[in-house]
Amino acid sequence: GKLGMDGGQVWQAYQNGEIENIRDYCETDVANTYLVYQRFRMMTGALSGDEYENEVEKLHEYLFSLSEDKEHWGVFLDAWG
Repeated sequence: GKLGMDGGQVWQAYQNGEIENIRDYCETDVANTYLVYQRFRMMTGALSGDEYENEVEKLHEYLFSLSEDKEHWGVFLDAWG
């Protein structure tokens, strides 16, 4: 899901100079979209269940490696479970 912001809040955040928050929102939105896309690929047979799990695990590991320096990834991973 979306954490802390949604598309309807971006303009106000921009006007308030909250560029970092907008970037964080966009980055997590891309990660969510990627996960949905990988699920779609599995459902249509483009990926096996194992291939899907591998893609998800690779993303999780990558985001975990970023989370020490970028707080929004830690929040994202906590919400991911």
